[in-house]
Amino acid sequence: MAPPQDTDPLVGDSLFNYRNRKPVDVPWGILYLIFLALTLAGGVYGISNRNREFPKAFQQDYMADPRNCPVHGTRQLLQDAEPEIIDLPTFFRQAALWLAISAAVSLLLGIVFLMIFKYQPYAATQATIIAQVAAPAALGFATLFAGQVGGGLMLLGLAALGALAFYLWRNEIELCARLLGVAAHGLHDNTGLIVLVVVSKVVLVFLVLPIFGFLFASYTNGVIVPNAERTQVAGHQCRDAQGQSVPCCAWQADGWVPPYMSFASVTMLWTVFLFGQFRIFTISGTIAQWYFAPAGAEDALRGSTLRTVRFALGPQFGTLSLGAAVLTVIQIMRQALQQAQERRRQEGESLANVVWSLLACCLQCIWGLIEYITKFATVRAAITGEAFLEAGRNVTQLLTRNFLKAYGVWWFPPLVLQMAAFALSATWGLLIAGISYLAWHSQEHAQAQAALLGVLAFFMAWVVQAFFAAVLLDIVDAVFICYAMDKDTQSVTRAEVHEVFSQVPVGVAVEQPGGEYSYGAPVTGGYIPPSHPSAAAGGDYGGAPPPQLSRPGHYYDSSARV
Repeated sequence: MAPPQDTDPLVGDSLFNYRNRKPVDVPWGILYLIFLALTLAGGVYGISNRNREFPKAFQQDYMADPRNCPVHGTRQLLQDAEPEIIDLPTFFRQAALWLAISAAVSLLLGIVFLMIFKYQPYAATQATIIAQVAAPAALGFATLFAGQVGGGLMLLGLAALGALAFYLWRNEIELCARLLGVAAHGLHDNTGLIVLVVVSKVVLVFLVLPIFGFLFASYTNGVIVPNAERTQVAGHQCRDAQGQSVPCCAWQADGWVPPYMSFASVTMLWTVFLFGQFRIFTISGTIAQWYFAPAGAEDALRGSTLRTVRFALGPQFGTLSLGAAVLTVIQIMRQALQQAQERRRQEGESLANVVWSLLACCLQCIWGLIEYITKFATVRAAITGEAFLEAGRNVTQLLTRNFLKAYGVWWFPPLVLQMAAFALSATWGLLIAGISYLAWHSQEHAQAQAALLGVLAFFMAWVVQAFFAAVLLDIVDAVFICYAMDKDTQSVTRAEVHEVFSQVPVGVAVEQPGGEYSYGAPVTGGYIPPSHPSAAAGGDYGGAPPPQLSRPGHYYDSSARV
């Protein structure tokens, strides 16, 4: 007897792994939890054993008195209040309504941001490209008129170079615009992702803030000791070997504090990257289910986000932990390299500086490549359930086999989205600054208050736009890998996505003996998407109507896709 066939339309022959996800990379998940537990334990110990005299380390007159080293006094620092340019309490009372309006408008701008790229991706992309050429050109002309010929010509040259680069890459820019449009459609069809990412950011804040508190609390474990730099003491004046005035006292943390602070900083960095991996994983898993689902199965896709969350927090938590650990190590090495370069610059050795600059350039390229592979490995793992290293190896081979234009996906979408987010946010910030100045012009310091309000409004809007941009970029990555997997299996699941990548010659879809359709050998004109005019007219299909692009359980319904 033949085994019963699976009738679940979401399982079928989908490239997304819905079942049989085994726990992978488990030691890395356990290691992260150990780091988190030890950081918590050290923080609790630091709070319990803190030196309650620590605030006096910030009192200049106390630290300047050598009698207080190491004797713990009780004097309080007296500070003369400096006049404020802006009365902040009054400002925030007056600006409360403005800030509330700005928060609401920022959210509205985020929705507008998404709608623009959903319905007019090419126009939005073109506008951002033009702005990136027009801005330095305008600054160049302004600099010329101000009499700075050298600076003006440099800015104009930069604008011309940018215009030439964008012209040479015009095909990739068009590809980017269409891909962003597909990503915006994917986000529109999976709005639960927005809620998920917001909730994950709130959880991240509640995890990171206590670690910040533990870092500060650990530093309060110590004593006030004589300043090691002082060599002369005369009354309340202490001087170093060069005769410069220095504080007589200094704060000395206990011996366990520096190692703990380094350990807790690594844990905090690991946690931040872990949540970034979680975001990429959940977005990729949800979008993959949407991508590979057959037309008409949209109702069955309900709960796809929660399904991916269960995978992320369950069998593949170790995968996310390992990916975040890789990114953490790279960040630590970057910081160490920057510190080494700074020390070399201070030493003034020109030859050593050149060597270090060349080394830094090579290492940055290597680290950037590892980060790039890590991102796509996480996307692949979210789709297939593979372990991190296996997913990294397979996704590298996948992209290599298909010779896909990964550089366009890597560079242009972030460039376009970040510029668009900045432009929208800056426009709103300038607008609210101008309106508030008109309302407050009769008050003292009205200009400074309006400028501060404009800056706050800009940052509020920018945070929201950056949030939507990050989600869209993750969707772009997920769609890109789904397309690559589709192409690797000679299938067409989402014809609108294949239409975006239609300039990559992959051959036409042909009917197989079993009735399915897949990619055949490339023809003269390359792959022709269903909406192409030549496809509608017969084109390279030999005058016959173009076949329906599909594979078992996955078909394209032009009436169901935008």
